[in-house]
Amino acid sequence: MDANTMYYGGLVVIAILGWMSYQNNRMFSTLLLMALAAYLIYSHNTGNTITDFTDKAVKELDKQL
Repeated sequence: MDANTMYYGGLVVIAILGWMSYQNNRMFSTLLLMALAAYLIYSHNTGNTITDFTDKAVKELDKQL
């Protein structure tokens, strides 16, 4: 399976789940899914991931110790 297919497919699944949560008045779930979609879009467009951020933070902490 192509990476772009997985990316857009994941966004579609998140959008459907978010819409279903919104329809059932589950606002916390809706906001959580919107945040997840925003993170996926951000990491896809910039190349920055949470793993890169944590690795950088751990290396800087190791330097200071």
